[in-house]
Amino acid sequence: MTLEQEFRSALLALSGGSIQGRRYLLGVSGGIDSMCMAELFLRCVPKSDFALAHVNFSLRGEESDGDMASVRAWGESNGVKVYVRTFDTKAYAAGHSLSTQMAARELRYGFFAELMEQCGYDMLAVAHNLDDSIETVFLNMVRGTGLKGLSGIPVRNGHIIRPLLDVPRARIRQFVEANGISYRDDHTNFESHYARNRVRNIIFPEFRKINPSFLSTVRRDSEYFRQASEIMEELLKDISQRVCRKDGDILLIDTAELVRNRHYGYWLYMILRDYGFNGTQVSDIERCLRSGQPGKLFRSGSRELVLTNDCLKVYPLQDEEDVEFLIEGPGEYDFKGTVFRMDFFPRPDDFNPVSDGSALYFSADGLQMPLRCRGWRQADRFRPFGMRQGSKKLSDFFTDLKIDRVRRLSQPVLTDAQGHIVCLPGLRIDDRYRIKAPTTVVGGAFIL
Repeated sequence: MTLEQEFRSALLALSGGSIQGRRYLLGVSGGIDSMCMAELFLRCVPKSDFALAHVNFSLRGEESDGDMASVRAWGESNGVKVYVRTFDTKAYAAGHSLSTQMAARELRYGFFAELMEQCGYDMLAVAHNLDDSIETVFLNMVRGTGLKGLSGIPVRNGHIIRPLLDVPRARIRQFVEANGISYRDDHTNFESHYARNRVRNIIFPEFRKINPSFLSTVRRDSEYFRQASEIMEELLKDISQRVCRKDGDILLIDTAELVRNRHYGYWLYMILRDYGFNGTQVSDIERCLRSGQPGKLFRSGSRELVLTNDCLKVYPLQDEEDVEFLIEGPGEYDFKGTVFRMDFFPRPDDFNPVSDGSALYFSADGLQMPLRCRGWRQADRFRPFGMRQGSKKLSDFFTDLKIDRVRRLSQPVLTDAQGHIVCLPGLRIDDRYRIKAPTTVVGGAFIL
């Protein structure tokens, strides 16, 4: 089968069995792969149904300008529409704290998405080939990955299609040279500064000495890895439903249920990977589970995980910055995501305060306003409701209630003018502010 026939077959499959009525936008750099793809589209798709999009990243001076001119020239000579956009990529990278490669990716795909929406294209075709996919497999393996990373580049990802993904780069070159297709070489592809280039220019030639058809061998195994990954994802859904539950924005993982599963360390990694925890951290968490270390804290870039006696709690990353504000009177207040309402009212004759945790009542007789709302401190002491004498360290009170370190950070503490704790909204009042027979003014703290 010729490359043109293979390409047409791949494009049909990616287009749902029919090319007719589809509109394609082609990401074309001017290099050998994308110019091969453009030529194959020209042979398989009406000119009115596809267009080229080129990004000049302004990174290689005259070479970048030459790439842009060559893509434009191809479009003009073949009657195909070409869209071009020029960016100052280094300035964008500096302004957004990105690497040059990541900045170029954002700019490129942002431009493509804009064109597709404005001009009504159905699919974005990019020219990744088999070599690119296998390079990605090895790079993922070196950086650390699960089965999904060993599957290589997907042939389709939403509206993005890769009709050349099963074609080796050598075959693309053979087709281009046999048909006299002009293209531009990026000289940086022949340098080995970047990791991908080192794999391409140094490692792959050695593999070819061991197995000349190693690309096909790894491609076959990558397909097996993809299927295995899909099977594991289905198992993960079942296990997650049994061991995980959500409490607002907190993920709770039942450790007793988790460890009943064989290879539970792997399932724990699969659950926590989406929360930014890496393999080394998950191994440490697993060791703590085995040895029993409640209170141990782990952090990813966006989450904090705390081990308790019966579960793992995964919180959004908490801000440890000191927050203080005054409570002048009734109203709603927000302390680090804990929202509560304060009320003050004359005590009704038949008032019988019943606190259920979310609603707390205290005596406001003689209470000097404003109250101060702040976070807890190591030296804090108070007399929990029901304790008639003495006091207790607030840290010990938290421990008794099994309130972990992360939860403590969002617990508001209300103090009077002298700095004495009046109330912990959602938990307990100080016994010295309990409502007594002579109380005339009642204060209330209600968790919302």
